[in-house]
Amino acid sequence: MKKLWRNRPILIALLASALFLVLAALTVGRRTASRAEDMFSGAVLPVQEAVSDITDRVTDFFTRVFFPNSIQQENERLTKLVSAYERRLILYEAMEQENARLAELLDYASANSNFYFMTAPVSARNLDPYVDTITVRGGSRSGITEQMAAVTAQGIVGRIIEVGATYSKIRTMQNEDMRISVMVERTRDEGMLGGLVIENGQLVGLKLYYLPKDADIQVGDTIVTSGLGGIFPKGLYVGKVIFLTDEDNGEYDACVTSDVDFEHLEEVLIILGKEG
Repeated sequence: MKKLWRNRPILIALLASALFLVLAALTVGRRTASRAEDMFSGAVLPVQEAVSDITDRVTDFFTRVFFPNSIQQENERLTKLVSAYERRLILYEAMEQENARLAELLDYASANSNFYFMTAPVSARNLDPYVDTITVRGGSRSGITEQMAAVTAQGIVGRIIEVGATYSKIRTMQNEDMRISVMVERTRDEGMLGGLVIENGQLVGLKLYYLPKDADIQVGDTIVTSGLGGIFPKGLYVGKVIFLTDEDNGEYDACVTSDVDFEHLEEVLIILGKEG
């Protein structure tokens, strides 16, 4: 038995030679085949394919028997290669999403070119119970100061309430104490926006207060900043009116929903100043 295993290269050569002879016998005389033989070539072809498949299986079997380490090494190499490609794909998709977000912010900044903006990545957010504060990278060293406005292409995010050398904290519109001066874009009626409308334990929108008694406000109206107070420049998009309150309800006049996805914010724009 030991001699047999020592001569395994010879055995493999003999097996390969035998298989070659079988294949040769099946295909011999192809160049001089008569028309009658050509008629039967369709029947011979499946046999040749079957023999080829058997040859592949036998070769694979003996390779696994006599060279198991090489098969394992190849599997490990291919597994690592697949993992590397998967990591690259994930990284590529993340970069693609980031580029799309940054392009959106760039478009917003270009459309509001009379302002100086700084892009600030979000580094932390408070989720208890809503995102009422977020922390961004960029602080006093970058020219950020308290009371500056933070926005995205989807609307107002909030204002800076704390500044460190390399970080800043933003009080968002989901903070119960947040208030900003706004107006109904269609009618130019001014009011105050802030405070949470909660129904069945879910945040529905923000309260719109202090509109004139004769204000012609309707569901679907666009709400923008009025510019009063000096923090948020005039005309920035805030949200849409989703319902009006009863006339007898003096608490607030309407509910406004924001398009900003506070739970998934990854970058915001800080308004550093205005031209002129």
